[in-house]
Amino acid sequence: MHYRHHYHAGNFADVFKHVLVTGLLTALSRKDKPWAFVDTHAGAGDYNLGDPVADRTGEWRDGIGRLADVSVDAPSTPPAVAAYLRLVRAGNADGGCRFYPGSPPLAQQMLRPALGDRLILCEKIEEVADELRRTMRGSGATIHVRDGYEAHSLLPPPEKRGLVLIDPPFERTDEYEAVSELIRKSVARFANGIYAAWYPIKNTHVASSFVRRVARETGKPTLQLSIEVDTPAREPSPITGVVKHPMSTCGLLVVNPPFGFDAEMRAVLAYLTPILAQGSRAEWTVSFVD
Repeated sequence: MHYRHHYHAGNFADVFKHVLVTGLLTALSRKDKPWAFVDTHAGAGDYNLGDPVADRTGEWRDGIGRLADVSVDAPSTPPAVAAYLRLVRAGNADGGCRFYPGSPPLAQQMLRPALGDRLILCEKIEEVADELRRTMRGSGATIHVRDGYEAHSLLPPPEKRGLVLIDPPFERTDEYEAVSELIRKSVARFANGIYAAWYPIKNTHVASSFVRRVARETGKPTLQLSIEVDTPAREPSPITGVVKHPMSTCGLLVVNPPFGFDAEMRAVLAYLTPILAQGSRAEWTVSFVD
């Protein structure tokens, strides 16, 4: 059985990640020069939140569902949040929240065809890649059926500008090491690229070691952003009696962040965290790695 993002689509971690990715692509689009968006673990691309698989966990209700009433035109709504919501709502013509776009269709909507922006997507599971092809039909995206950890071989893009999103499922025991190695190899080939790596924070020591390793090995400005929503524990399993604690904290590591991105995202996370909070200990951080 391979990882299926349908269970988690639209949850708080997706909202956090996709708002920040929207902000990064917006920053790249401030110049009239083409960019490339490389997604190393693209997934199926689009998710039906009414599907029984998504409904089984219902995680989206405490994610994108919490933003259903947010006005994109309100002065209090940060620009990156407003831009993200416009992208999500574009796929829900009835005004509801049935479909949630993954990173590829979000980036597709931000393409500037006249300038030649491009999408380069990796998905190693053939079945999932087929879904991705259907989702991205007509987009002009280049889809590689290959392990995302080989994506460094696709760099640098001809555009010489771009964002590489690294968003693996974190099911491997060596996932942090694999992400670190991919970033190191990628920076060696594409030094001025922007790299955004999403990661769960279940063990703060392990996560901190990963962040420091990336900053040390790349020698590039590295920004770490995180959100904790303080997810309450679930009921004990009737079979094992074990109490499961859902992921409540995650981060995004950004190598070569655009100028001013840190200040912009502080305003974004200060706005989002109270909306997504599920407990009194919800908090956020944005800081450069020393």
